[in-house]
Formats: sequence, structure tokens, C-alpha cells
Amino acid sequence: MSAKSHAPIRTVGIFYKNHNEGAVAMSERLESMLAATGREVWRLPGRDTDAMDGRLSQTDLVVVLGGDGSIISAARVCAQQHVPILGVNFGRVGFLTELEPADVDEKLPLYLDGDYWVDVRSMLQAELEAHNDAHADQAAHPAHSYMALNDIVVARGAEPHVIRVKIWVDGFEYNTTVADGVIISTATGSTAYNLAAGGPILHPQVRSNVLTPIAPHLVADRSLILEPNAIISLELQAGSDGALLSADGQINHALNSGDQVRITNSEHTTSFLRRRSPTHFYRVLTAKLREDL
Repeated sequence: MSAKSHAPIRTVGIFYKNHNEGAVAMSERLESMLAATGREVWRLPGRDTDAMDGRLSQTDLVVVLGGDGSIISAARVCAQQHVPILGVNFGRVGFLTELEPADVDEKLPLYLDGDYWVDVRSMLQAELEAHNDAHADQAAHPAHSYMALNDIVVARGAEPHVIRVKIWVDGFEYNTTVADGVIISTATGSTAYNLAAGGPILHPQVRSNVLTPIAPHLVADRSLILEPNAIISLELQAGSDGALLSADGQINHALNSGDQVRITNSEHTTSFLRRRSPTHFYRVLTAKLREDL
């Protein structure tokens, strides 16, 4: 896919990994550079997504200086405001990043002038229905609603025992899995926890999701690639207290037996600005797989 001409970007947010000296230094330099071109710019450290949310309505682009974790954190907020992301790699391999730090001075102006294509990624929406009111004081989100770019995971907590998860797909009782947990992954997240658990790799533009059990007791309990509009329901069975619901591995919520989680494709998507070839995914994938060997 070739780059296309878009309107120039006028307002830029910089979201940087505050524990990385290089990212901090670049955030300061970019803020000065962008302001000198007449653009409006704001800068926030770490995962201060609450402060970011209040600034996005007037923002054209968020530049994330960090690794995939920083980008995933920003994505859950940016998606709701339809603000695209440009990632600069201050992590390791960087499946989601677009630029290396050494390329920023030369290539960032091209994106700012509207020379890019938009890489749209699907996201997940999870709704938790607690079996009782014990979660009321624990909920990080009162509505028990969670959005994820990578995955939604229901897994055992600190106790070293398996959990039992009954699974419905589009209302059909598909299976009861006895395992360390269950991963529902997007194509973007297929190279993360899903891959580590033995699940398949999907191209990022695939809209299907993957259901992968974590260390299941039965050998026949395998990953399942779902059709894009599938509705997945997970219910913790008796003896599964102490489990966790996790969104992107960053937002966690305690679960107990009887709790149900309903997972669908989100109405929101994450958009990344790209200029490199779509086949760059295969290059990064090859590097990652070789690294893990």
C-alpha cells in the first residue's frame, strides 16, 4: 500500500516512556521542534492516559515514544477519540512502532505534511457481569467495561491451580476448558500472549479473533479462529475463585466463580500512520521469531 496525500497535521501530542532516558530527551526535543514550525504541541509522560484523554479532542496525531506496551496503553484512549498514532521504537523489536529513533528527524516531517497511509486495527470490547456484588469496591471501571487492542484474558490468579471456563460462541455452548486460562486475541495481539500460548499468528489486517486456551489439560483443546462478528461468552465454573480478567495485560480485575465475561469486536479501532510497506510486518515477525529461538 502506497502513501497518500492527507491534510497537514497541525496539533501533535507526545506520549513518552518516562523511564527511558532516550525517550525523555527526544520528547523534549520534538516539543521544541514542533512548536518552532508553528504547530500546537503537548507532552505527557508514562501512561498518564487520564490527562491524555482530556487533550485529544483537539489533537490530530499522538506520537508515542516507547515500545509496544506504551502504544497499547495510548491506543485504548486514542481509539475513542479517533486520533491516530505514530510509534517511535524505544522498546525491543516493536511490532506496532513505525520509526526508529535515528529516523525521526528525516522522516517525521513527511507524516506531518500528510504523506502516509492509515493502518486500521480492530479492537475488543469486554463486559463483565459479576455473579454477586463483591466486585463493587474493586472495579477500576464502574461499568465493568474494558477495551483492548491485543487481548482479553481470563486466567488463574496467584493460586497454583487450574480454572474451569465454560465457553459459548454466538450462544452455542462450545466447550468447558480446564486450563490456566483462556485468551481472546485480536490479529494484532496474535503475536503476543496468544503466540506464547501456542496460538496461531494472524496478519494484522485480519478482522477475526482467536480463542486460545492456556496450558489446557486436554491435548484436543486447541485454538479456534473465530469469524469477525462472533460473540464469545466465558463463565467461571465452581472452584475457580481467585481468577483474573485482564485487558492487554495492563488492566486487571479479580474474578470469582459464576462471573461471566462477554467479548465482542469493539466499535472503536486503532489507527496507525504508516509509510513503510505493509510487508514490513513479515520482517519484524521473522526477527521476533529468530530472537525467541
